Amino acid sequence: MATQKLFVVALAVSLSPTFAFKATRLAARRDVIACFAAGAVALTGPQPTKALVKGSAPPPKMEPKERKCKSIDECEALGEKIKAEAAANERTDFERTKGGDRYRDLVPGSGKAVAEGDTIEIRYRVMRLGTKARDGLSGEGQTIFSFGYGEDEDKVGDTLAVQLSGQNLIPGVGDALVGMQPGGRRRVLVRPERGWRLETGACKEGEQKIDLAGAATRNTATESNLVFKADIGAAIENENACQNKVSQPQPRTYGQKARFGRRFDESLLVELDLVGFADAKKAGLIDPRFERCRQNPFANGCDDGVPVD
Repeated sequence: MATQKLFVVALAVSLSPTFAFKATRLAARRDVIACFAAGAVALTGPQPTKALVKGSAPPPKMEPKERKCKSIDECEALGEKIKAEAAANERTDFERTKGGDRYRDLVPGSGKAVAEGDTIEIRYRVMRLGTKARDGLSGEGQTIFSFGYGEDEDKVGDTLAVQLSGQNLIPGVGDALVGMQPGGRRRVLVRPERGWRLETGACKEGEQKIDLAGAATRNTATESNLVFKADIGAAIENENACQNKVSQPQPRTYGQKARFGRRFDESLLVELDLVGFADAKKAGLIDPRFERCRQNPFANGCDDGVPVD
């Protein structure tokens, strides 16, 4: 009975005008919210894309290259012609030092010219020959070590003070500095025998014999430098023993020394900048004996890094 009364009351309320109006507003609000939700999903969801797939076009047909010569004789003649043209265009405006080294002035200097015995300040680059250096001086070289340009652990503007006397400089560089003027730049081609390769004792070119169960003959300076012999016939050689490690210029860092150790017996390009003249006392700070003892504190003539007179 009570249940029937509740049903009648609920039916009456639902049929009343006020309740019908509220129900209509509630339904409309739900429809609006559902519409906004659907729009948000449509905007934030993945959008369909239109991919245009285009295949790779076949390569164009290659036409056979025109042959410049039809026989071996014609090809050889053409090669000789190309060599002659390259030689005709080769620069010949180089000079030679008193030791026969080729050099060319890249930047002219001014003022007093350098002479034997002068103390000067220089900057330098030691480089491998460039790929197009037909005359030994042209082209861009690959730097092995340098000083004064800030390319390694040195600073831009650093200079090396050295006196042009004795064995302070390797022969090729010492002769090239003679005649330069302050502010000038000169490039010189230094051959191994005029550079860092020692030409005395066992390092001198000539036939050398090693007595290991018979005479084995060697004919080059690098092969003749034997520092150890074993009964089994093996020989251990020190490849850098024929390198001049005293006369300037010299590599300073470990990386420079490692690179130079593989190239010191080649013809190398050296660019020299003459900064100016210096006091002899300043050059004494880089006495070759001190430099050698600094590199090897217990070498012959050195006592814990100090030269022994």
